[in-house]
Amino acid sequence: MIEKMRKTSETVIAKFLFALITLSFVFFGFTGDFGSSGNTALKVGGREVSIQELDEELRRQIAQFKEKTNIPNFNYKQALQMGLVDQIVDNMVYRLLLDLEAKDQGILVSDDKIYEIIKNTKMFQDDKGNFSPEQFAYILDKNNVSEQQFINEVSNDIARQILMNSLTSNVEHSYISELLYKNKNEKRVFDVVSFKVDNEKVSANPTDVELKDIYEANKNSFVQPEYRKISYITITPEMAIKFRNIKKTDDDKIYRTMIEMGENVIDEINGGAKIDEIVKTFGISKTLLPDLDVEGKKRDGIAFKDKVFTQKYRDIAFFALDEKGISDVLDNGDNVLLILVEKVFPSAPKSFETVKGEIKKIWTRDTQVAQAQEKLNKVISGLSTDEKFANVVKKVDANANPLLNAETGRFNNLYTADFLTKLFASEVNKPFSSVSKDVYYVAVLRDIKIPEIKDKADFEKFHSQEKSNFANVIVDNYMNHLYKKYGVKKYDKVIQRLFN
Repeated sequence: MIEKMRKTSETVIAKFLFALITLSFVFFGFTGDFGSSGNTALKVGGREVSIQELDEELRRQIAQFKEKTNIPNFNYKQALQMGLVDQIVDNMVYRLLLDLEAKDQGILVSDDKIYEIIKNTKMFQDDKGNFSPEQFAYILDKNNVSEQQFINEVSNDIARQILMNSLTSNVEHSYISELLYKNKNEKRVFDVVSFKVDNEKVSANPTDVELKDIYEANKNSFVQPEYRKISYITITPEMAIKFRNIKKTDDDKIYRTMIEMGENVIDEINGGAKIDEIVKTFGISKTLLPDLDVEGKKRDGIAFKDKVFTQKYRDIAFFALDEKGISDVLDNGDNVLLILVEKVFPSAPKSFETVKGEIKKIWTRDTQVAQAQEKLNKVISGLSTDEKFANVVKKVDANANPLLNAETGRFNNLYTADFLTKLFASEVNKPFSSVSKDVYYVAVLRDIKIPEIKDKADFEKFHSQEKSNFANVIVDNYMNHLYKKYGVKKYDKVIQRLFN
C-alpha cells in the first residue's frame, strides 16, 4: 500500500483520480454512522470503521473484479483467500491516517478545485469533450456511490496528495545516486593464489597411536545404531474362511474372524507358545525381516523395501514395542497384521578396528587442512618482505598457480562471499587471507577502478530506482510516525466475521 501511495504521489491529481475511478473506485463513506463499539472493526485516532463498511467495500471490490477480469463466478470466498480483506483494512487505515494528518496540517481543498477536476475527467465527458452530468450520474450509480460521497472523497484524495507530494516531490539526490552507481560498478584488480584442501597431497601415513587418538576424541561418532529383528504375521480373508469354514460371501463374519484369529495369536504368544507352532495351528503366514535400524536400513546400509511393512509399521516396531513385544491387531485394508519384535540389538560404540578406515580418512582430511593453512601462513609471511607475489608463491608451493592482475566486481561466483567482502574492504598492497571449508585464499589488492558514467540511460534507470527507494524510506518512516501519533486499533475478532 505504501508503494502504491508513493507512486501515486508522483502523478498529477487529475491522473490519480482518473486511475482511481477506472481501476478501483475505493470510497468508504466515512461521513456516516460508525457503529457501536461491538461492531467496530477499526479505530484510527478518533475515527471508527464498522464491519458493515468493510463488508460493503469487499463486495464492491468483488463486483469490480468480475467486471475487469470477466470472471463471472468469482465469489466472496475466493476474494477472502486472495487477501482482499487485509488489503482493504490496510487501505482504510492509511487513508484515515492521512486524512487526520491533512486536517491537522490545515490542508483545505476549494470547491472550485474539486469541480475543475471532475469537469476535466475524461470519463465524465461526452463525445465532444464537455462535462456530462448524465455520464457523471451514471458512473456514480453504477459504482453505488452517492454524489456527496464522491465529492467528499475527491476532496480527501486531493488533500492526501498534497500531503504526500510535500514528502516526496523534492527527492532528487543525484549525487548520492552517482556515488552508489560507481560503488556498485566498481572493479578491483588483485593478485590471488588459492590452496584447495582436496588438492593437498599427503605423503606420510598415520601411526596407530595417531589414529587411536582420533578414535577416542570422536568415539561418540562411531556408534552402531540399534537394530531390531522384526517379523509380521499376516491373516487374510482366505485364511479366515479356511479356519472357520465360512461362506465367501459373508464379509462381516470373515472380518470378525480375522480379528478373532489375531487376538488369539496374541494370547498364545503372551502365554509362551512358540511362534512357529502358532503359525501352523492357525494356518497363517509369518514374514521375517532382515535386521533393520530405525530409518529402515539393513546392516549393510541399504534401505529395505517391503510392500506390506511400511514406515507406519516400522514406527510401531521401534517406538511402541519392546523386545519380545507384539502389537495389537492392525487393519491393513484387506488383511490384518501383527508386528513382532523378536530381538533388539542395542546401539553400541564400534570397535577401533571396525572404523579404522573411517578414522584414516579423518586423519587425511585434517592433514590436508593443516597443509593448506601452513601454506597460507607462509605466503602471508613472505609477502611482508615486499617480494613479488608470484615469487613468494613459488617458494611456498612450486605447483601453485597464482592469478596476477585479476579483475572482479562485487558479484562473482568464482569467489566466496567472504573473499569478495574482504577484497572490497581491503587496502591497496596490503595482503589478506580468506578461508572457506574447501579453499584457502591469499590475495593482495593492487588497484581500484572507479567507472565513469558513460551509459547515461543506464545511470538514469539506476537513479530512478534509487530515488524510488529513497522515497519509499521517507514514506515508510512517515506512516510509522502517523501510526504512533494517532494510534491504530484493529479488532481482529470483529474483522474475522468476514471469514465466517
